[in-house]
Amino acid sequence: MTAAPPYGLNETDAYREWAASGVARCWWVQRVSGEFVQRVVPDAAADLIVSSTGEACLVGPTLAPALHRLPSGAELRGLRLRTEAVVPVLGLPGHEVRDAVVPLAAVMPDAAARAVAESVWRGEFPDELRPGQGDARVAYAVRRIWRGAALDSVATEVAVTGRQLRRLFTEQIGLGPKALQRVARFQRFLRGADAAAPGSLADAAVAAGYADQAHLTRETRELAGVTPAVLVRERHGLAASDGAGAVAIF
Repeated sequence: MTAAPPYGLNETDAYREWAASGVARCWWVQRVSGEFVQRVVPDAAADLIVSSTGEACLVGPTLAPALHRLPSGAELRGLRLRTEAVVPVLGLPGHEVRDAVVPLAAVMPDAAARAVAESVWRGEFPDELRPGQGDARVAYAVRRIWRGAALDSVATEVAVTGRQLRRLFTEQIGLGPKALQRVARFQRFLRGADAAAPGSLADAAVAAGYADQAHLTRETRELAGVTPAVLVRERHGLAASDGAGAVAIF
């Protein structure tokens, strides 16, 4: 991936991320040596994904986890867009982006889809994606929510009502403010879990902003499909598998 910065954000034998700038959150590549089950959890982003077979798709922001079985020898390369940039970059309404798992050719002309796929595979930002003007209030609110700010405070800071903030988010992101708050809190838990060996889930819950461990457990079951303990062990490579290990991508 020639255009990606020369340092990794996350790295395993199968998966690597590189920092990006502007509207892109990161570039990533996944190579699979044997049959592999990948757990994908919500991160409030959208990915443009290209496989070594030439298939290219858009995966939009969601609140649902997914398990994907990858065949031996598969290679995927992706461009992950920032939360606030998803709709402006893709030029699609928020409701069409949310939960989308569609071929690129379904959301743009065939020629543009091919060009975008080729650029993503090379690790170059596609010329065909010309970021539109996003709403500065949404961009600011997204940053504040990712940092753990209360929704009422965020609405006040951008001088809108809670209802107006929900409308802006639905139009510009595809996820509402409360949905983004859930994902942001969950991602804080994951970052903490990834940075340390498995420890007290009660402490991890408080550090991430959950009311208690029970709150963390409910949210993790909904957003990841497993309990926090299983997810943490899985991400540290400690979980039992069925012969095709599982990993979480965020």
